[in-house]
Amino acid sequence: MSKYSDGLRYYLLVAGVGLLAASVSIGFYLLYLHIWAWTQQTEEYSILLIVPLSFLAIGIPFLLVKRFAKTKNTGSGTHSVLEAYHLTNGDISIEDTVVKPTAGMVTIGLGGSAGPEGPSLLVGGGVASAISRRLGMQADLRRRLFIAAAAAGLAATFRTPLTAILFALEIPYKNDLDRETFIEAVVASVPAYLLSIAVLGSEPFFGVALNATINYDVIGLSLLLGLICGLYAIFFTKTFNWMEQISLKIKRKVGSIGLISIAAAFLSISGALSIYTIGVGLNFTTAIIQGASISIAVLVLIIVLKTFTTAITLNFGGSGGLFFPTIVIGSGIGYIFAQLFNVNYAVMFIAVGMAAMVGATHKMLLTPVAFVVETLGGLFAIPALLANVVGYIVSGKHSFYALQPRTRLRTEELALERFYLKAKKLVPEKLESTMVSFVMTIEPIVLYQGATVKEALNVFEKTSLRVLPVIDKVGHVVGVVNLEDISYLDEKHQTTSLSQTIMHNPIVIREDISLGAAAQLMMEKQQDHIFVVNQEGQLLGVVSGIDVVKKIIALLS
Repeated sequence: MSKYSDGLRYYLLVAGVGLLAASVSIGFYLLYLHIWAWTQQTEEYSILLIVPLSFLAIGIPFLLVKRFAKTKNTGSGTHSVLEAYHLTNGDISIEDTVVKPTAGMVTIGLGGSAGPEGPSLLVGGGVASAISRRLGMQADLRRRLFIAAAAAGLAATFRTPLTAILFALEIPYKNDLDRETFIEAVVASVPAYLLSIAVLGSEPFFGVALNATINYDVIGLSLLLGLICGLYAIFFTKTFNWMEQISLKIKRKVGSIGLISIAAAFLSISGALSIYTIGVGLNFTTAIIQGASISIAVLVLIIVLKTFTTAITLNFGGSGGLFFPTIVIGSGIGYIFAQLFNVNYAVMFIAVGMAAMVGATHKMLLTPVAFVVETLGGLFAIPALLANVVGYIVSGKHSFYALQPRTRLRTEELALERFYLKAKKLVPEKLESTMVSFVMTIEPIVLYQGATVKEALNVFEKTSLRVLPVIDKVGHVVGVVNLEDISYLDEKHQTTSLSQTIMHNPIVIREDISLGAAAQLMMEKQQDHIFVVNQEGQLLGVVSGIDVVKKIIALLS
């Protein structure tokens, strides 16, 4: 066991890594501020200069990553962090730790529509990865230190330690928390925050909002706004994923230079229409919080353009994050909502819109509320939380991040997830062309409808299987029984029919379904066995999680 596995020495190491991650993150953030200040001065000199700046905002980061990074994919830094967290136990190369955050800050500094949190998370995690490699830390410990240091990088950039801590716990999964990292996230983020305010100052991102009264009208409107944000989140995430597919097609036809040129042209036109649609977007959110007079039509234009500029920036060669652009879009929707309902205290719904939009697109419930509280004030906590829950539910499984399982997986499910994601990245065409019928076990052992618990036990006794399908007289799968549930029953239930006790609903798929779709279904339903049926619904075979894993390993080979 590593000498850094627990105790005071370990937590001192975590705090030290947090401070180092914060130092590097602050350095990158200051780089962004200097580039952005120069960009604004240049655009003030002539609006026509937005064209070459837009080209540079996509072109320079693209070339940096393709030439110097170890992994050649540009885009969201949070995607890279999740990929490292789930697939390599928090291992990121030194090249990626330096090059990709640099590319991200150049992107947003020159006007690309992205956020600083992606590079900050990546550089924080990269610092932890380098140190843990140097110290020879165990894989599980390395992953915890990685996500804690990523949180420290975020805390240093936004000066929001609670947001950073909760982000580290919530971002790995859609419906779960990485609870084991909580202490490390706190120990790393708090010193990072203290260092940040010493360097960048303690002024919150959006200043301090005035007090207001929360009544039932505010609660009701917040719930309605949460619904609207949830629906827009579906559009935003689908647009982002659609742009990823479009970029691949365009690149095949016109090459990288053509792809960058298209992105630069769109950014130029968007920036010429409204400067609020490019860059990080802090200027827009600050303006509407301070009560800027902008018509609803212009606000709608800004939000829609911001949605597309973000999707294009991060899929056409730029780098950065998605958290802050989502904050900006949510604040704009909240401001439109306040104007439509003629609400005096518009900041309330700007804050609520921020939280609901981030929660719906990132699958987070607590982090967006913490961000609103830390940047605007505690007054907004309850309305933001209520709207966030509504947006989260309405948006369903839609998220920016494909590499974000629904819950923390068990060992077998984790193996399936990791190999599936590697195959999806490396051999996607093989996943789709391989049918599940090639993997299934044919003529499986079955139980028949009406069988008793005792009869089921007799069958289990003669096999090493722990899961058996239950079929009717014509071969339709009507249920599934596992050995664990039967073991709970006492003697008086021996003659009880399975259908009256512990038979579960089966997960069935058609024989012409792809291996990739089967793996996705197993992960989504958290089932390690699914049953293959023909067009009439009759049982043909059974597929286990380990069957899928073995086949994917073969495809990767």
